[in-house]
Amino acid sequence: MITVTPVAAREWDAAAAILTGANPHEPLTGAEYRRQMQEQQDWGHGWAVLVARAGAEVLGVAGYHQNPGSFHPRRYALDLAVAPGAQGRGVGAALWAALDAGLRARGAESARILAREDHPVAPGFLTRRGFSGDRRYFMSTLRVPDFDPSPYAALEARVRARGVRIRSLTELRAAGTTELTGRLHALMSDVRQDVPRAEPATPLSRAVFEDAVLGDPGLLPDAYLIAEVDGTWVGQTACFRSGASPDLLTGLTGVTRPWRGQGVATALKLAAIRAARTLGAPAIRTDNASDNAPMLAINDRLGFVRGPASVSYVIHFG
Repeated sequence: MITVTPVAAREWDAAAAILTGANPHEPLTGAEYRRQMQEQQDWGHGWAVLVARAGAEVLGVAGYHQNPGSFHPRRYALDLAVAPGAQGRGVGAALWAALDAGLRARGAESARILAREDHPVAPGFLTRRGFSGDRRYFMSTLRVPDFDPSPYAALEARVRARGVRIRSLTELRAAGTTELTGRLHALMSDVRQDVPRAEPATPLSRAVFEDAVLGDPGLLPDAYLIAEVDGTWVGQTACFRSGASPDLLTGLTGVTRPWRGQGVATALKLAAIRAARTLGAPAIRTDNASDNAPMLAINDRLGFVRGPASVSYVIHFG
């Protein structure tokens, strides 16, 4: 018999392992998963994590939460995954029934979930339950030991000649940079506005920035990089590492509007690759919407290899 209940304290690791198995490009540990939901609670956002069991064995996990960067009080992001050995036994259906009931009880307007377009089950599962797919995303991977930076020496020289200097968060902290947190928050708030996304961007509060970015235990200060010109910050990239994988995950790479198209984003990516090599990371992963042509072009030129697309599926509640 399959039962679905809120996750228990002892089940976070199992839940995270099932999600990581279904989405290996977004690995996380139980502690990291629990921390993400604690943040939701601290911010006053709605969330739930449910597990399906047969006896004491966790067979699947599902959850909903609100996205602070695309916040709407009645719109949610979803997770749903079933352990490989438990598929085809009604686990996914039981989890969705519980999610659906919980979301409707909260007065949800809509909810979104990502699913690989080549997954043998997920697209049909979602479509049968009223979801429709719209935006596509690519997860791309660069093998760090194989990267040859020499073809980009001239580009980096041109960027430096224009006065662009790239500094890490480690360096900025050591230099005693005044108003550091406020300036980092302002830069991220600026460059993220034009990033293509499934839901409209909303302002990222300083409290959320401090919790979710600077306070993330996986943030790598040596790979949080700022492009600076004459004291003005014009671009950033940031890398994180989960305790579940040695690979680096790219957060947000962005450049202020006046400096776009001048090689700054590429220079930031090159600096991130050097940092990844120093940190001993075997790979860097990044994800981009299929209509984010400029960033996809940069990643393609650098040798990031695209995986199969994921589709953002949305359901609207009547």
